[in-house]
Amino acid sequence: MTEDYEILRELKREGEEIIFSEEKKRMMLLSEGWDSSRTGMMEDISKKYGIDSRQKFQEFKEKYNLTDY
Repeated sequence: MTEDYEILRELKREGEEIIFSEEKKRMMLLSEGWDSSRTGMMEDISKKYGIDSRQKFQEFKEKYNLTDY
């Protein structure tokens, strides 16, 4: 099974922007503003890794090298 960070890296390669939403307290795709098809996946990944603050989001991005591709 593909690891979650590999899925996120592939989304980045496809041009998706991964951000942290202060309002939703989770990481999300910028495209969720007009396309909610991946919302559940992002909610699940955020919950699984405990990403509920900008600090935790930054640490996750650095740990799994989710930089721009």
